[in-house]
Amino acid sequence: MTRVKLSQWALEELTDRIVPAAVLDLTAKGAEAMAAGAIVRQVDAQPTGTGYIRSFVRVQGAASSGGSEQGYNTTARPLQFDENSSPQFTRGLLLSQVPRVVEGGVAYREFLLDINQKSSASKLSLDEVRVFVGATDNLSGYNAAAKTLAGMGSVFDLDAGGDVSVKLDARLNNGSGSGDMVLLVPESKFAGSSPDGFVYLYSKMGGLSGASANGGFEEWAVRSSGGTTTPAGGTASLAGSVWIDRNQDGVRDAEDNALAGVTVTLQGVDDLGQTVVLTTTTGADGSYSFANLRAGTYSLFETQPPVPDGGTLLDGTDYVGNLGGILFESDGIVSIVLTDGAAGVGYDFTEFDHFGGGYN
Repeated sequence: MTRVKLSQWALEELTDRIVPAAVLDLTAKGAEAMAAGAIVRQVDAQPTGTGYIRSFVRVQGAASSGGSEQGYNTTARPLQFDENSSPQFTRGLLLSQVPRVVEGGVAYREFLLDINQKSSASKLSLDEVRVFVGATDNLSGYNAAAKTLAGMGSVFDLDAGGDVSVKLDARLNNGSGSGDMVLLVPESKFAGSSPDGFVYLYSKMGGLSGASANGGFEEWAVRSSGGTTTPAGGTASLAGSVWIDRNQDGVRDAEDNALAGVTVTLQGVDDLGQTVVLTTTTGADGSYSFANLRAGTYSLFETQPPVPDGGTLLDGTDYVGNLGGILFESDGIVSIVLTDGAAGVGYDFTEFDHFGGGYN
């Protein structure tokens, strides 16, 4: 698969509607491109039913006025643009609910887009995408001129490196709910944002001539925690523990406290080429495990836990288990290669406080 820089994309001749500086053509299976440091990629994200993805904003302006449509997710009502008003489809989204994936040693947050068009005119353009992070889930008041939401600037703008549009083709996948594109936003764009912050994604579609919105709805979603896009029946596993290492020696001493209820996320690609996203929490003894995995390459990420007694808990040393892997930034172990039947153990995450010990 070839990744093409924006400067290499030819300028598309457009006589009507908007004329972006570049058009990223994703109308072929598996096509991908980069814009503003993000990756856009044509995918078939099947299966994408309940339990696999969580929709967070549904835009359906074409049903009422046709052509161009726009919207963003929020719990505020009334809605500002062409969003579906059902809280099932347009709602709040925590940053911690957006899956983190690693490609080429770079961490990204993954968003899915599903489009719906008439078969006779199946092209649709994605013309604007901006991502914001706020403290509450009910922000509103998008300002198109200032490109702000409730007065806030975006943490990511697809047009930051120059005005672009992404051209998609609904005919590449079958029907609604099958997924058509992934947007991978660099994790660095969310630096300093709390996992408990709320993510807002604004998008505008249908602005290109020959690629206007003409039917159904468009929907942004994230893969569900606890869901996977791959069939069950694998024979491999990964396991480890999360605990307070008082002296940071890597040895689980009797006085080292287990940390229960800590979220650990597994992400990767299996031997069928499908993306896997699974989430679990540690037990009373601090242990966690992922079973029934297919062969593939996986990553593990710990969500930094709170301190039970209100103290100051800091990242400790993390440990690569028996099957190998690479420590990635804080709270990440990537490039874990599983073969059929492999049992990975010892993938541990530790914490300590700034006084040099554990909590009491």
